[in-house]
Amino acid sequence: MSGKIIDLEQIRALKALGIEWGGFSINDLPVSFSTEHCAKARAILNWSVEALAFRSGVSVRAIRDLEDNRRPLRKVTMQALSFALEAEGLVFLPGMEPMRGQNCRGGTLDPRTRDDFHLID
Repeated sequence: MSGKIIDLEQIRALKALGIEWGGFSINDLPVSFSTEHCAKARAILNWSVEALAFRSGVSVRAIRDLEDNRRPLRKVTMQALSFALEAEGLVFLPGMEPMRGQNCRGGTLDPRTRDDFHLID
């Protein structure tokens, strides 16, 4: 199996010029964050709906609607929620529970205590 490396910055620049790249646009890329992730991710971080709303810029009502399966949210809104949670070190994969990343903010409280700290340039 072979894959392509996608330069998202290049795609964004082309998109800004109105040029599609490779037959798809950046909006065609999937969002790994799903309805099932939201409440579980908040629980991992011990965040209230209001805390997530504050950090993501998404309304409390929209988050509650999402978590209660009352309505789907727009892709850009899902991305805002995802980015706020990912900034705290969470990782989202389709069909899996939210996880803490090992090399993300929140994964290691003090990196100097890691066995591989000496490898940092």
